[in-house]
Amino acid sequence: MTNSVASSIKNNRLASLLRYGSAIFSQGLISGFHFVLNLLLVKLLPVADFGLYALTFVLAILSSSVGNALISTPLCVYAPGTSDTDRARIESMLTTLMTLLLGAALVVGVLISLSLSDGGEDFHIMIAASMFIVSYLARQYSRSFGYSRFDIMSVLWGDMAYVCSGVLLLLLHNVYATDISSVDVLTILTIANGIAVLVEVGRLSQPISLIKLKAAITEYLPIWQQARWALIGAITTVVVSQAHSLVVSALKSPAAYAPLAAGFVIFGPVRVIFTTIQNVIKPEMALALAEQRHADARRQMILSSVISAAAVLVLIICCYIGWPWIDQYLYSERYADAPMKTIVFMWAALTLVSALQNGPFAVLQSLKAFKQLAMATVFGSSVSLLAVAIMLSLAPVHWSLLGILLAELFVVAWVVKLVIGHFGHANTFNNKPVNA
Repeated sequence: MTNSVASSIKNNRLASLLRYGSAIFSQGLISGFHFVLNLLLVKLLPVADFGLYALTFVLAILSSSVGNALISTPLCVYAPGTSDTDRARIESMLTTLMTLLLGAALVVGVLISLSLSDGGEDFHIMIAASMFIVSYLARQYSRSFGYSRFDIMSVLWGDMAYVCSGVLLLLLHNVYATDISSVDVLTILTIANGIAVLVEVGRLSQPISLIKLKAAITEYLPIWQQARWALIGAITTVVVSQAHSLVVSALKSPAAYAPLAAGFVIFGPVRVIFTTIQNVIKPEMALALAEQRHADARRQMILSSVISAAAVLVLIICCYIGWPWIDQYLYSERYADAPMKTIVFMWAALTLVSALQNGPFAVLQSLKAFKQLAMATVFGSSVSLLAVAIMLSLAPVHWSLLGILLAELFVVAWVVKLVIGHFGHANTFNNKPVNA
């Protein structure tokens, strides 16, 4: 290996580490903001209202998973490694389709709100939830857009705008109002998301031009052959980890789901960091695979899972040491009747297993092995729904989390086997779609 090649590899790795560090710091701002906000809301919101707020976030994550599968992930794995002209063409096409998706989500949200409510408080809640989901979807795309360009600073400025505007609006609300509801919080977060998107769009050197919808759809069709499997995988991945929220809310009530959501509050921010690490690392992996740097892709995969698992372990230790204070501050008032310590540490185990999935998920998506990944999560979601339903019929509500844990272990075993198979066969390590 020549000195110039070695130096180039070293510089690439240093640049990658700087991007990872900046991205984690950026996401840390958002996660810290949501963590503090959720801690406050656990105490301030009535149990049923907090359940509605938490359920809205689940629906936002599900919607964003659809957007990621159809638009953001193709952007992150197809655009890196292409020429400037091809990149601009891909960005225009996918941004046009994302605009269509946002418009469709907005219309569907309003129609559902009008059809399922009588115009009273329920209508306000559903409209606020719909607006938040649309803004969350837009924000996740704007962040992925920055990551796909390796422009971490743009994402950082957007995250700072989101946190600062969110904090300011919450403080203003506290000054002029005596209490707070889920509608107030969702409205404030919707505005903050909109401000963050505007900040990131304003940092573009030139605006992304939209193209005719027919042309965008025609150009998207080859990508759709892979994205359809990514869509199935994205939805079923959420079902694997959130089956309890759907089943418990449907069979019991949002109030019955609230203690499970309250226990998740502690680990929610670190799980969001998993998504951020994937968003950063997928373009890196796609570029490494395009340049036949297979060892770098494997190293990035391992680093992704190690960083994720280390963050979870630190949080688990902090929870174990500080549990008396956590219980007294968060749960003793409104959730005294729920076994919160059991719930929290079941979430700890679940989050650790999810951390181990992070690297394998990223490398399989970078390989465009969407069908293989989808099959793992389709079967995993079936296991999750069935196990949660069985646990719910046999035991108290909080034991439904064991069904989720079983499904997560099932999926992590499947995807690790897939990755070992890909790395064990060098001929599959190319930048062509994997049709297994």
